[in-house]
Amino acid sequence: MVILRLISLLALLLGAGLPWPAAAAEGAGLSAIGQGLVSHRALYTLSVARLDPRNYRSGVTGGLSLEFINACDGFVLNQRFLIETTTDDGTILNNMVLNSWESHDGMRFRFKLRDEVNGDLDTELNGEGILSGHNRGGLVRFSQPEDTELSLPSGALFPTEHTIRMLALAQGGGHWLHAPVYDGSSADGYADVGGFIGTALPPETAGRDVLLALKGLRSWRVRLGYFPSDRAQDTPDYEIAYRLYENGVADDIVFDYGDYAIRATLSKLEVRPRDRC
Repeated sequence: MVILRLISLLALLLGAGLPWPAAAAEGAGLSAIGQGLVSHRALYTLSVARLDPRNYRSGVTGGLSLEFINACDGFVLNQRFLIETTTDDGTILNNMVLNSWESHDGMRFRFKLRDEVNGDLDTELNGEGILSGHNRGGLVRFSQPEDTELSLPSGALFPTEHTIRMLALAQGGGHWLHAPVYDGSSADGYADVGGFIGTALPPETAGRDVLLALKGLRSWRVRLGYFPSDRAQDTPDYEIAYRLYENGVADDIVFDYGDYAIRATLSKLEVRPRDRC
């Protein structure tokens, strides 16, 4: 992704295997940060952020729906990504739905993915991941495709635990985090994610009505580079840049795929109270 302009440095850090600083994690109070993640439903409008003139795409529209529930037994994350791409050969409609559950301690993860292209099924995944410990790796077992397994390395994280650790690092004044992350989107491998966190931004002023529920909250600019797990290349497959609030809500998201980038702008935010446990 072009946004970071830090690909070489990220690759160096990934090659060095920069670990998660355990002392910072303990000091930040990961459990407290997890409990502070707010249940919410967010709608994002998709638009072109950058398009290389030589790219075969001529337009991108669509939407992203995200529902996060901080439930009594774990974290529920339901995502739908609907994107229409106009090309020289016609229109391509991608409709991806990813539903997942993750235990509060980050040790277990269940997921179901369905991805359609122009109404035809392209990918279907269903499975469960279990970690032996954050420093001991784990295993993903798939019921779809059948009889498929994926080994996870030492230090592997599931997506909500990764967000919690990013917030812990940000609140402690740290800037870099490298971790293998599995999010339920592939049966072939996990992603080696290199993350950079900027300095804390001033508290939200709610200049846009959609941000009223975030007024007074701290936030940070975050940039993530997603490298293939086999480390066969020195540049990321793609990168994501966004603004992360201390309660887990994200805004101003840019998905950068190199020759084009898509912006997801928060258009609706509904914050929900937690269930009594």
